[in-house]
Order: sequence, then structure tokens, then C-alpha cells
Amino acid sequence: MYKFRLGLLALAMVASTEVMAASPDEIQVYDEAINKEGELNVDIHMNYVPSGTQTPAYDGEIPAHHNFRMTPEFAYGFSNNLEGGLYLPVIRDANGNWFSELAKLRLKYIGDNRELGFYWGINGELGASTIRTAEQRWNFEIRPILGYKSADWNLTVNPIVGFALSGDSHIPGFSPALKVSRKATEKTWLNIEHYADFGSTNQMKSLSQETYLTSDSEIFGHDIHVGVGHDWLGEPGNWIIKSIFNIPL
Repeated sequence: MYKFRLGLLALAMVASTEVMAASPDEIQVYDEAINKEGELNVDIHMNYVPSGTQTPAYDGEIPAHHNFRMTPEFAYGFSNNLEGGLYLPVIRDANGNWFSELAKLRLKYIGDNRELGFYWGINGELGASTIRTAEQRWNFEIRPILGYKSADWNLTVNPIVGFALSGDSHIPGFSPALKVSRKATEKTWLNIEHYADFGSTNQMKSLSQETYLTSDSEIFGHDIHVGVGHDWLGEPGNWIIKSIFNIPL
């Protein structure tokens, strides 16, 4: 069964071919966290750009300035190592207009060793988007998860590779993410997160460099993630406020 589940994940990943950077609907570094078998919950992702680029990167895109995105992410634990997710994103532009985006699916596997020491995993995400948020309609992302956790520290790296399944070009792109966490209290961790986008692997250059100061806490049984970040390469550089609120179902 173990090999069968890994095989299903690998098959889903190789069934795709240009890069999609880390989804703007979800600004998050994946670590060792995963639902236990039978657990169902929803994470409410909310991202807002109070100050940012007002010019679309391509025709039809909603610019970053005053952009608000809210994405309910339903997650279910198929086993203690395998988790599936469904994203249902919505977006509001600077004029207050609301739009419903298309759904995305993901499958995440985390190895057994994730209490202390080295841990690893892999996540695959298949999603459809409108022209408002992506140039290509169908995209796929492969997100390796590599980390090391001690009693007071947690270091996680996601060397993300993405592909566009639709359109004329299917060159992969590289957008790594990094998170360094320090335990502050029994229920709170303080973090530095960094997200980079180097574009297509055939002509890599720094397209985006976002750094966030964040915290992960548990309040009344709910996991709450909040943070603020800045894109150092934006014109002008984007400031982004993000949060994730977990609701067990």
C-alpha cells in the first residue's frame, strides 16, 4: 500500500508539463504538518496588498494594488502520511468587484519521521485559473518538502517547480520558498519566510523576492497564521498582509 500511494502521487506529477510560481491564493511554506487519517478541516487563506503594482503584467490580469484574495482550502487525511486538498479561491479587485476563480486540487505525502530531526515530503497541485490571475488556464506544481526540526527551531525548504499545461510553452520554472521558525511559547512560533521566483529554467532571472515576518499560534483550539511581507523587486514593491485560519470539521 505504501508503494501504491507513492506511485499514485508520482503518476499525477508526471502527467503534467511552464512554470507556475507559488500560488498567490496561498502564500505558505509547507512543513511537516499533515492531517491524521480521517481528519477533515478547512484553512481560510486571506491575502491583501495595501500598496503595490497598479499595472497588469499581461492583458486581463488584475493588478496587485488593493488586491484581496480569499481561498477556502478543504483538507482530508487519507492516512497519517497522505493528505488531499481542494482550493476554491475568490478575488476582489481595487474597485471592489468580486470574482470566483477556478478550483485547484492537491495531494501531499509526508514521511513518518516528523517529530524531531530531518523530515521530508512532496506535494503536487493541479489547478485551473482564469486570465485574471494566470496567463495559462491549466497549471501544475511540484513542491518537495525538506526540513529539520528541533525542540525550539524548524527549518523548511520548498524547491518548487511549476509547469503550464495549456498554451504553447511548457518550459518548467523554479520558485523556491524558505521558512525559519523559532519557538516563542508553548503555542506560538515566530517565523521568517522568503519566496523567490526565478522564472523559466532556460533563462533564469530574479522576477520576485518576497520576505515575510509571520507567526503561528493556537488560539481556542484554532491554528492561526498571520504575517506581513514585502516584494523587493516590485514597481513599486508590493506590501502584502496574509493570514491563515484553521477550522476543524
